[in-house]
Amino acid sequence: MSIRAAWAAVLIMAATQVCPFGAALAEPQAAPVPAASAGAAPAAAAQPSQMLDLASDALARMTVPVMINGQGPFAFVIDTGADRTVISRELAAKLALPLGDPARLHSTAGEELVQTAVIDRLQVGRRTVRHIHAPQLAASDLGAMGMLGVDSLHDQQVVLDFAARQLQTTDSRRDLEDPGAVVVHGRFRFGQLILMDARVRGVNMSVILDSGAQASVGNAALRKVLLGRTQAGVQSVTVQVVSVTGQSTSAEFETVPEVTIGGMTVRNMPLAFAPLHTFDVFGMSKEPALLLGMDILCHFRRVTIDFKRREASFTLE
Repeated sequence: MSIRAAWAAVLIMAATQVCPFGAALAEPQAAPVPAASAGAAPAAAAQPSQMLDLASDALARMTVPVMINGQGPFAFVIDTGADRTVISRELAAKLALPLGDPARLHSTAGEELVQTAVIDRLQVGRRTVRHIHAPQLAASDLGAMGMLGVDSLHDQQVVLDFAARQLQTTDSRRDLEDPGAVVVHGRFRFGQLILMDARVRGVNMSVILDSGAQASVGNAALRKVLLGRTQAGVQSVTVQVVSVTGQSTSAEFETVPEVTIGGMTVRNMPLAFAPLHTFDVFGMSKEPALLLGMDILCHFRRVTIDFKRREASFTLE
């Protein structure tokens, strides 16, 4: 059994999701009280929001239509865990994109130098991003023509509406929040939003949101908190975590009874444990950490990520 997952300091990405039925989401333990940011800019000048219909590729990942230099549309996977937009070598060659400077990519299995392509104009709905140096990777490893990263959404509030199968983007603003949503605050590290208000068995844990990841993955420190030192008698299945460079890392796939994120509890969470290079680069190998993938995210009705406010909110069914 194998699952696709990859991360990089240049980009963070993974592939893909079929929503399982094993996890159960509990109601919030307490109604969240949004904390107003000191000196926050008023929302009056915010630009109109836009809605894009979500589609699925052959691997059941969320995709949106993207125009590149006026050509397309091309289906790009939405990856909130990637700080850079990525393009397949095949599409870059088809569009005759000029080469950019090489970039060092940190995947789940290690790091390597990759070639970039220069995209003069990338359009997602009404939003246009100029002059992107997109790392090039093989389409067979990506499983897609490209991945839309945070560099195209960095100052936006992004709403992944799984119930309506729509993506909404707008300027950062609090008035779009769902009244009953659970709000979780975080911080940035290497361009990635890391949620801090998470606990497992009373121990603090860091959470990386990754809408491009097929499965959620925890590190060794988290497994130790959950299972203790001996781990004797634990039922697990060995799987392979496949990076976007085609390399594999062995992982132990188990079921975690309960995890708390903000005021929300996830029960019977299917979770792979692996010594991903991701955790080393973030300096999170010695503290409990979790990469939260689509196997859990797709159970929510709506997930809102506000990159400017450094927070995420989760709306239950």
